[in-house]
Amino acid sequence: MRHNSHSTASLSNKNLLLIMVSTIMLIFISLISPAHAAKGWGAKPLAEKFRPNRRWINRFPTTPNVVANGSIADAIDACDGIVGEGRYCVVEVTSSATGLPLEIFRSKTKLIGVTNMTPLTTPENAIFIYIGDNTKQVIIENLNLKGNNAGDNEIYGIFVEGKNIRNILIRNNKIHDFSSDSDAHGIAVYGTGKTGRQGIRNVIIEGNEVYSMRTGSSESIVINGNVRRWEIKANDVYDVNNIAIDAIGGEGTSATRKNRRGRVLPGAFDAASYGFIEDNFVENMSTAGNPAYDNVESWAAAIYIDGGHHITVANNVVENASWGYEVGAENCLTTRHITVTGNSATGSTFGDLLLGGYAEKGYRANRAINCNPNNSDDANEGHGYVRYLTVKNNQFTSENTSEEIITLQFRVTNAVILEPNVEAVNETGNGSARGDQNAVRTEE
Repeated sequence: MRHNSHSTASLSNKNLLLIMVSTIMLIFISLISPAHAAKGWGAKPLAEKFRPNRRWINRFPTTPNVVANGSIADAIDACDGIVGEGRYCVVEVTSSATGLPLEIFRSKTKLIGVTNMTPLTTPENAIFIYIGDNTKQVIIENLNLKGNNAGDNEIYGIFVEGKNIRNILIRNNKIHDFSSDSDAHGIAVYGTGKTGRQGIRNVIIEGNEVYSMRTGSSESIVINGNVRRWEIKANDVYDVNNIAIDAIGGEGTSATRKNRRGRVLPGAFDAASYGFIEDNFVENMSTAGNPAYDNVESWAAAIYIDGGHHITVANNVVENASWGYEVGAENCLTTRHITVTGNSATGSTFGDLLLGGYAEKGYRANRAINCNPNNSDDANEGHGYVRYLTVKNNQFTSENTSEEIITLQFRVTNAVILEPNVEAVNETGNGSARGDQNAVRTEE
C-alpha cells in the first residue's frame, strides 16, 4: 500500500512538473513570437497631439493695425501706442517698406505683406528677419525676401534662434536668391535652450516658396537643436544646391553634456523632435557647382533627418535630387522613431532613400571619436546610429541610379522596411540584438 501510495504521489508530482514546464515554455514562446517582438521594431507612431498649437493664430485682428510704408521696425514699435502694450498687432508691409535687417522681440506681432509685393532686400550679408529669445506668437506671412551673394559670409532669410520661444508661424512667403559659398539659409529655426522648458515650441513653416538658393554647407529650410512640436508643411523648394529640408540633432546648437567618463557628447535636448515634414515639393537639388562639396555631386538628400527623433516624413514629392530622402546620424547620437510613408521620388542621381551612419564604426565602439560638436571636424562625422524606423507605402521609382534605390549604410537597427528589394539581413552583421544579424524586418 505504501508503495502504491508513493507511486501515485510521484506520478502526481511529475504531472505537476510537466504542466509547470509547459506553461513556462508557452510563456517563453509568446515572448519571442513575432507579435511580441514586433513591439520593439519600427517607429513609434507620432500622435496628432504632438502637432503645434494653432489656436492662437486666429487671435490676431483681421485688418492691419499699422501700415509699414517706411521702416518696418518703426511700425512694430508703434504697435504698443496703437493697440496697447502686450496686445495683438498686425503690421501690413508694403512694397515701399524698408528696414532690413530686422529684429523682432515683440510678442503677439504679425507681419503680412501686401498682394504681389515687390521683393524686400538689403545689400548686407546678414539675417534679414531675426526672431529671438522669449518671443511668443509671431507670424511672418506673404513677404517676398530676395537675398544676395554673400561670398564666404553667412546669410539668412528668416532666422528663429534662442530659447523660450513659442508659437511661430512662417507662412506663404517667397524666399529666394540667398547665396553663400559658406552657409546660407532660407528659413532656419535653432533652439539653443539647455533644458526642455527653455526650448523652442510650436513652430509652423507652411506654404512657402523657397528657390534659387546657394546654401553652401547649409539648408534651405531647417529645424536644428532644441525645437519640439513643429511642422514643415506644403512648401515648394526648388533649384537649390544642397539639402532642401533638414531636421538636425547633435551639432552643438544646444549645450553639450559629459558622460561618466568625461567624454563630451551632444546635449540631451540638442535635437529637433516631435515634428512633421509633410506635403512638400522639392525639385532640382544638386551639389554640382557647390564649392562646399568641391563642385561635384555629393550624397546629399533633398529631405534629410540627421539626428532628429520622433518625426514623421509623409506625402512629400522629390524630383531630380542627388538622393531623394535620407535618415542618418552624422553626430554622436541616435536618430530614432522616424516614419517615412506615402512619399515619392523620381530622377534621383544615386538613389531614393539612404539610411544609417556613413562612418564604418559607431562612436560607442570607437571611443577615440571626438564627439564634442563644438570642436570636431569632418573626420568625426557619420558615427551615429539609426534605430526604430518604419518605411512603407512609398513610391521610389527613380531609374538608372548609381546605387540601390534603398541603400542601408551602417548601424540601422530595429527597422521595418516594407519596400521592394530590401533584404532583412544587414550585411555588416550589426543586428538589433547581440549575435543577431537581423537588423531590418521586411514585414510588420
